[in-house]
Amino acid sequence: MVANLVNNTYLFSADMEDIRITDVHEKLVFKMTVDGQEALSEVYYPDSGNAVVICDPGDIINEYFVRPELGSGDDRIVLTPMTVQLSLSDSEAAADYTLYVFHSRYRVSFEPLTGFIFYSRYKIKHIRQNTIDYLSFFVSDKTKVYLDIIHLESGSSVKKTVELQLSDANRMMAYNMSPAKVGKLAGLRADNILSYDARITDGTLTDIVRYVMDRKSHREMHQFLYYNVFGLPESISFSGLVQYSPELEGDIADMVKLKRRFNPFFNDLRTVNTGYLDENKYKALIDMLTSPVQRWYDTPSLPMEIIITDIDFTHTKMGNQRVNVNLTFCPASRKHQVFDRYSFGGGIFDYTFDRTFE
Repeated sequence: MVANLVNNTYLFSADMEDIRITDVHEKLVFKMTVDGQEALSEVYYPDSGNAVVICDPGDIINEYFVRPELGSGDDRIVLTPMTVQLSLSDSEAAADYTLYVFHSRYRVSFEPLTGFIFYSRYKIKHIRQNTIDYLSFFVSDKTKVYLDIIHLESGSSVKKTVELQLSDANRMMAYNMSPAKVGKLAGLRADNILSYDARITDGTLTDIVRYVMDRKSHREMHQFLYYNVFGLPESISFSGLVQYSPELEGDIADMVKLKRRFNPFFNDLRTVNTGYLDENKYKALIDMLTSPVQRWYDTPSLPMEIIITDIDFTHTKMGNQRVNVNLTFCPASRKHQVFDRYSFGGGIFDYTFDRTFE
């Protein structure tokens, strides 16, 4: 009995090939456990070539992936690999394999242990002071990550370098790269930060993502949180115009001499234009659309889970010309409305301000 498996390997779930077992005698007893939970237990009979093929094992494993909380605001999030144990036996032999699998929605062009790179679509990312963002990467025993922060000091730009505290080896991490967190980490005021570079290295420089502070005045700015390809939090912001098209939903029934609406619900539909997208941000937008969960990040409150109901990606692209597209979303919860009221101050301007300047 021979299987196309290598024991004690690290890999991404989307890169797992069909499991092919050859030279099977009589029948194959196959068991798969993921983090101690039985995912599959079957008896297979070989084909005419004495082979058994188990298709798409990565899809089975992904069902047991536990996502971290989206929008928790943690300084860092750590993901351990899923421990996948496979047991194979036929009438003449038995074999056991252990695989360490990281979640991925797409195929990945590198292996976890070999790619000293950031798991980001961006090389340069513009970020606003009140936004939240995460940067993902794999931690090995050689990995080091630094932040080179350019900030104002006495009217001059100065660079300060800090090293990030990493998790244990063979883990995936998402570090909170919001300006407030970076400023706190470096002992700087976020107002004074101009830009910062994240550098990852295994002894020699391997990858950089640059964050540039965006202090422009935007008429509209919407930020969304989502799970990236690897199941870790990430964010994306759009500065295009917003069209509001709410709908009143509910069943209308004919009663005696009147009509009545049952279960009325105000569906707050909004269509957001992304503004111009370069190729990297366009790919990040697709990651956001294919995320199992999206949240609209409204700074004064907790991020609200949304459902994307429609997209309009029709566009003509010529060369490296940037494009803009539309997406329509609404709150996921029917109970998203909030009743709020502020106490009356009682001061003189509380009585007169509204009419003073008429």
